[in-house]
Amino acid sequence: MHAPALRPSLLLPVTLLAALASCSDAHDVAFRVTLAGDVPVPPGVFIAFVIAEGTPVEGATAKSQVPVTQGVRTYQGKSSICCKPAPTVELFAFIDLDGDRQLDFDEPRGADPKNPVTLADGSTAYSSAIVITLAPTATP
Repeated sequence: MHAPALRPSLLLPVTLLAALASCSDAHDVAFRVTLAGDVPVPPGVFIAFVIAEGTPVEGATAKSQVPVTQGVRTYQGKSSICCKPAPTVELFAFIDLDGDRQLDFDEPRGADPKNPVTLADGSTAYSSAIVITLAPTATP
């Protein structure tokens, strides 16, 4: 017994749904992150990349990350934001010490020196240059 073939008239709605689910206003960011010389890096952690739009920096969630390699001080990664023409965002990177992909107060971090950045052209990636420094110290 053979399964019935799909009729072409049934394929159109599936194709239309796939097209609607894709994003025509995707914006890519190419991150280049350097660790400052005094930033300790424990084994097994990740450099996390954040594109924040209207989100407080503390608690911002990373969509992408790369593992840290002992002795390596410069990392590259990519992330993207979708479905909004020319979004104004803030770009960050941090060492995710606890593995939760969220920027916590005690985690070393850095910000793009051009923040806030408007991602105007979705056809090319914005190149970010971030230096991660020690986390801010708590004030009494």
